[in-house]
Amino acid sequence: MRIDCHSHIEIPEAVSLLPQNSDPLSSVSPKSKLIQEQLTLSLKDQLENPERRIADMEEMRLDLSVISIAPPHFYYNLDGEVAVAFTQRQNNRLAEIVRAYPGKFIGMATVPLQNVKAAAAEMERAVLDLNLKGVEVGSNIRGRYLGDPLFWPFYEKVAGLDVPIFIHPRDVAGSERLKDFYFGNLIGNPLDTTIAAAHIIFSGVLDRFPGLKFILSHAGGQLPYICGRFRHGFNVRPECKEFIKKSPLDYVKMFYFDTIAHDSESLRFLISRVGADHVVIGTDYPYDMGDMDPVRSVEELTDLPADQSAKIMGENAASLFKIS
Repeated sequence: MRIDCHSHIEIPEAVSLLPQNSDPLSSVSPKSKLIQEQLTLSLKDQLENPERRIADMEEMRLDLSVISIAPPHFYYNLDGEVAVAFTQRQNNRLAEIVRAYPGKFIGMATVPLQNVKAAAAEMERAVLDLNLKGVEVGSNIRGRYLGDPLFWPFYEKVAGLDVPIFIHPRDVAGSERLKDFYFGNLIGNPLDTTIAAAHIIFSGVLDRFPGLKFILSHAGGQLPYICGRFRHGFNVRPECKEFIKKSPLDYVKMFYFDTIAHDSESLRFLISRVGADHVVIGTDYPYDMGDMDPVRSVEELTDLPADQSAKIMGENAASLFKIS
């Protein structure tokens, strides 16, 4: 079974709950904002129509997609009951789609992580009542990165439910300097994923919650390629070992990574660095910065042993999301 672990949908019936001044594209240049608005409009059918998505999956030679909310619709700026209602409406619709097409989709919840208590409660509802199989979170929540102890009660809940956490960049660091040339995505997205993962490592989250399973989007950003620098910092700087006892490289290999590298040599290096048992297929469907032929991306690694290819194509995802 070939399983896409990075695939987005939008829930139009949830948008009606948003304040009138909500703008998910406020951090891009006017030119990129116009392009993105036109792109999103052109992708409406793919983002909202499950049957169109299934047809596209067949063309991409995918058997099952793990669907999650498009990151512009995290809306971590919302507060109070509106935030909870917004995420609940999204999760309810996610669950409806999964129930309607059980052989094609499983779902990852979204949660109002700006309110950790509410996020933990919605996480429990999403898994136990709606049968969603994981959770998608932003790389930072209102500027707080994911190693912050504020989020540890949420991690305790997720660890107890034993579902994976998929990290997707949003509201990226340095966005005010990345507005030109779509750098907020080209550079900012992998950068913020890297910061989020580093924060998780150095803050000791993986020591406190060793059972957590984090999946990093976009092949882990820069993490696989600069983790040697993390190891060196750990060896020479006391502040880098304040909360951890092992080399950062040991923690890097605890993460899972999707295949969206857009380059065979980069993907080959990722697999050599973290192991084929920690890599899963991703598309970022239906966006233009995704990989709409992920099976070919793996097949192009002609020197990859068949057993490792099988793990990446679907076996790892089936284990993570408990797909029988």
